[in-house]
Amino acid sequence: MITQAQLQRHARQAGYTNASFFETEVILTLMLEMFLERGLAEKLAFKGGTFLRKMIFGPGGRLSTDLDFTAIGDADPQDMLLDIMTALSEPYRGLSFSYEKDKDVYVTEDGCSANPIVKHEWNSRGTKIKIQVSMREKPTLPLMLTPQIAQPYFNDLDFKPSPFPSLALEEVIAEKIRAGQQRAKVRDLWDLSELATRPFDRDAVRKLAVLKVWQANEGVGFDHAAFISKISQKNSYDESDLRQLLRKDRSKIDLGKLVSRVTDNFAFLSSLTEDEIILSKDVRRAEVSLYQLSTKEFANETGQTPVQTCEAEAADDRSGPSL
Repeated sequence: MITQAQLQRHARQAGYTNASFFETEVILTLMLEMFLERGLAEKLAFKGGTFLRKMIFGPGGRLSTDLDFTAIGDADPQDMLLDIMTALSEPYRGLSFSYEKDKDVYVTEDGCSANPIVKHEWNSRGTKIKIQVSMREKPTLPLMLTPQIAQPYFNDLDFKPSPFPSLALEEVIAEKIRAGQQRAKVRDLWDLSELATRPFDRDAVRKLAVLKVWQANEGVGFDHAAFISKISQKNSYDESDLRQLLRKDRSKIDLGKLVSRVTDNFAFLSSLTEDEIILSKDVRRAEVSLYQLSTKEFANETGQTPVQTCEAEAADDRSGPSL
């Protein structure tokens, strides 16, 4: 772990007023490396807000405080939880891990979660980190071995942060869209706004969004109008939850502009194909064959590079840009 003086300097230079959130950023970097070294990465695909911060947005993105994954094998949730607890059973690069079994470790129908308290030399009280593994569905696209974008504090670590097996960007975006239709969280709105004008395969994201909502099995299908309605509910957002994760120069939040940016740039989600319309209306999940066919054909059509063949490219980019 870096020293307290180093952390405070990097947090200040990066423009964050709350050094504790920046401490979490560093802890997450160490934990990802630990998962790689202790074999957990072979069973997990990285995704979510921390993936976007570390692999897509870089230092300009919002901070994130947890680790989200999709399981890539057929492991039982209880077995996966045991693997995580085993990885956390020994200290790592100055970090130690503890938890309350009845409160911070649990299994659900479609995954598992562990919320360890992470302590180190200058933080004896500890910081709680949420680790969540979803087993709701397997990745649709081949995984990508995605390098982390370099940040200044990397120079004070005793290792070079490695690429991590991750969902393809289009699949991460589709899961954000599914979340946007299901709930109203300002972090999701911000992430979608940041992603809105970036290059990605629009057709792939649209098809994946339909498939992701179908997989959720919550009695609704993908509905572009419902998605727009949910993300447009500005009164439901807690701006303070987002502001504390942003650099000072980005902390003025204009919810109207964020909503407009998402609404305008994700308008392509309204143009469903015939099969996508069928699946979006299949709230009883009767169209299993169509879903399976769509998933199989889609994965074959994308031409995404499997994780095994991304290693050379990722290795070339490991150091990231000079900051």
